[in-house]
Amino acid sequence: MTNASEPTLFRLRVAYPKLGRLKYLGHLELIHTVEQVVRRAKLPYAVTQGFSPHMRIAYTSALPVGTSSTAEYFDVYLTELISAEDALARLQAAAPVDLRPIDAAYVELRRPALTAEINEVRYLLEVFVRPEFDVTDEALSQIVFGWYDQGAQIPFHRGKKTKTLDVRRLLKAEGHEVLTDGCARIQLCTRCDNEGSLRPEIIVAAFDQALRGLDPGVDEQIVSTGIQQLTVFDRYNVERVSQSICVDASTTIEPLGRELEAPEGSLLSRSMR
Repeated sequence: MTNASEPTLFRLRVAYPKLGRLKYLGHLELIHTVEQVVRRAKLPYAVTQGFSPHMRIAYTSALPVGTSSTAEYFDVYLTELISAEDALARLQAAAPVDLRPIDAAYVELRRPALTAEINEVRYLLEVFVRPEFDVTDEALSQIVFGWYDQGAQIPFHRGKKTKTLDVRRLLKAEGHEVLTDGCARIQLCTRCDNEGSLRPEIIVAAFDQALRGLDPGVDEQIVSTGIQQLTVFDRYNVERVSQSICVDASTTIEPLGRELEAPEGSLLSRSMR
């Protein structure tokens, strides 16, 4: 039974990128910025009940600082139904370029939260090899095959805790291509659930150590600091390129029911040229 005193709410799902210098925003800074955008867009957003009411809005899982994205989402609850097209146009006009929303649609109120629904995340890594090292497609393949074959458990430190990356469980698929300019591109398809998710910077550090013949995280510590200090790789870029709902081995659903276009200036758009 519906309580007549409760307002009717509408759940607007918005897709947006996180690019350029804004990839260095922490999650709390990102939340503050997005809420400012919603307010400037003059959307009729709902607020929570209680002594300290705040905007009813929910986000996907936090990105590591320094990781860009072409596929972030937030759900904002509205008290009035306005067209998704109008809402998107208002948000685009109010947002900085590198956070400018790219799509929006209404979803069911009873649909699971974004963090509960999304269970597959894809990353694109761009690594630049120092001139004194020779990295080949074969070498990267042997490392990945070895991790799967041995059921690798890569230890790493996060804060004061020691954690383990279970490669077989969290890394669903991997692909790579070594280019002629000392750059390599690595694609990761990862599992994301209540038991944990894969932090891409740990894989970057593990590759860097394995290419030097080390047992990653054992012979040399891996510390989850967001931006890694590496030896084989001079520098690297990481981008989250999709977040999806994997129903079964053959069915994957996008959070808005359709694929997103790669924004100009993203690592994904550069890799498609």
